[in-house]
Amino acid sequence: MRISTRTALLAVTGNAVVMGAVGVTAPIGWLLVPGLAGMASRPRIAALMSGWAGALILLSVALPIVPGHRGDGGSLTASAICLAVVPVLSWQRLTRRTRATATSIIDVGAGGLRRRVVLAVSGLPGEVAVMVRLPSGGVWAMIGLVMGHVPDPARCAEAVERRFRAAAQRGHLGLRQLPALFAPLVRRYAPDGYVAATFVQVDPAGTGVALRCGGPEIFALQGTADEWDRQAVVVDAGPGGLPLGAVSETPVARQLPDDARIAVVTAGYVLAHHDDYAGAVDHALRSADADIAAVWLLTGPAPVPGRASLTGPAVVIDGVAGER
Repeated sequence: MRISTRTALLAVTGNAVVMGAVGVTAPIGWLLVPGLAGMASRPRIAALMSGWAGALILLSVALPIVPGHRGDGGSLTASAICLAVVPVLSWQRLTRRTRATATSIIDVGAGGLRRRVVLAVSGLPGEVAVMVRLPSGGVWAMIGLVMGHVPDPARCAEAVERRFRAAAQRGHLGLRQLPALFAPLVRRYAPDGYVAATFVQVDPAGTGVALRCGGPEIFALQGTADEWDRQAVVVDAGPGGLPLGAVSETPVARQLPDDARIAVVTAGYVLAHHDDYAGAVDHALRSADADIAAVWLLTGPAPVPGRASLTGPAVVIDGVAGER
């Protein structure tokens, strides 16, 4: 659930006001909103909601003019236990999602600018997901989906990943030369399909560059965590190149901002969040850790209980000024 800090506090406060106004004294009434919303939110938001709900319960006991929670020890203990369980359940839900994925992490850069590049992979047939450390010390990453009428999308994806690794290890090609390298290969394995992909490069100095070949726009979240009004914005405005396998001119490589967390997703993610693509990216990028943000970018909008709903690979580039 995408819920901001301000919304969480307002929801808990509103619930407490209503419960106090009608004279509800049972713990379930005071804990219903923070409990349900907290378990479906991020662990940090869940802990915040539980803490604020507990403070309001104590306030209702300390100020008798507000009809509210019973002040006996048994009721307060039961409330404290329920509120403590909410962040734990939220963390377990996130952990189950994380276990359904595989992540790779490479740190790049030295001195003043360090970048952490995280690749999250779901293992779905037809997804292209590969990240390689270059001999020069930088990183190349490629994510995408095999699309169209392709008899064996997994085989096509495997061939694309294998060629990408070989090109990265040889080190004699630049990022803008990669689309032409893959066009014949994709036409061989997917004559009636294509690969919608995005290439990412982070050089040894920490500078990031992206090249979209059918991949969706790339978003960045700038600012610090205490800026509640910050939003993820598109950082590569303008059309990208055609998907791999199509005959087209070389797409434009766009530099990524150094002081932001970058989100790179595939067409599968856009289709899953067609009604709120930008909002879903914004929510994922607000995670405390880049690896968790990458996992959130991997998940669909409405996971089935007990099983993660995945939408293909994702890359997160974390920009941090100074040493880690």
